[in-house]
Amino acid sequence: MPTSKNALLRYAVIDACLRRKAHRWTFEKLRREVSTVVGEQSGEGGDISIRTLREDLKNMRSGGATGYDAPIAWDAENGYHYSEEEYSIFNNPLTIDDLVVLQQALGALEQLQGLGISEELHGVVQRLEMRLSYQDGLNERVVLQFEQPANVQGQQWLSQLYTAIKNQQTQWLTYQPFHAPEARREVVHLHLLKQYNGRWFVIGQRHGRLPGASVFALDRIQGVAPSEERYQQSEDDPTTFFANLIGMSVLPRAALLDIKLRFSANRLPYILTKPLHSSQQVDIAEGEEIVRLKVVPTRELITLLLGYGADVEVIEPVELRNQIQMELARALENYQLTTR
Repeated sequence: MPTSKNALLRYAVIDACLRRKAHRWTFEKLRREVSTVVGEQSGEGGDISIRTLREDLKNMRSGGATGYDAPIAWDAENGYHYSEEEYSIFNNPLTIDDLVVLQQALGALEQLQGLGISEELHGVVQRLEMRLSYQDGLNERVVLQFEQPANVQGQQWLSQLYTAIKNQQTQWLTYQPFHAPEARREVVHLHLLKQYNGRWFVIGQRHGRLPGASVFALDRIQGVAPSEERYQQSEDDPTTFFANLIGMSVLPRAALLDIKLRFSANRLPYILTKPLHSSQQVDIAEGEEIVRLKVVPTRELITLLLGYGADVEVIEPVELRNQIQMELARALENYQLTTR
């Protein structure tokens, strides 16, 4: 289980005390100091109990739960102290840059809540946050904030689907698409779990159907159960299914298109620094920069382009340009002026 922030703060205070060699730290003096600092910085009153401090010292020592392996010693002359002169639980080369990397990794793992693998890293990151904030005096103000993962529906199926793919076992999926009157139940050979825009999807081959990947949103799955059908591996590498897509929803009869886009001067720098797709290239035509994409059109691509409003113009192909024009005309109909 991850260590609580109050426990991390107590460890930091104990460490600060034991590094102050001019003081003789009896157990009671150490307990009072920890109680005072934790009360001030956490905003929670009350003394730290004798039992809590004993557990903290045990956890900090060699073999303890924290992994600090702190050389905490006691004798009548010096009281509690570090037997190694320069020791501190914060003696490591980690920096704020390391914390950023670990926070990003934790953010990715927290998207896998259904797999339950983020617990240990969460505790590590908490200890690093405490180290940086305690040492730099940043407890009272936030200077680094990360986007929190959404608690999306369907994560309860992650573990079961992951295990099925890993063990190459077919599954019965009970699935109800949006707008479908009822759910359908069928055997699926599962090949890949993929996340897009905060939602989880599983990709597989429907049993008894023509070869071709089908996409199932986890938030539309109503049930998962093992099937006795023999598992069939994908004929193609599943990780390449979406190489030519933006999003997950392939439009009917869609083919790979060479798309040319003209962005406004204000929007273009954002597109250049954060490409829309890995195929993105920039051409210079008549003194202006034209963004090119080579992708299969998807609903998500249409939504993305519409989201840029007047900041983007689809130059080619003409079919996509006409489709965007029709969607914008329909949107405009929602905002016709009304008289009262």
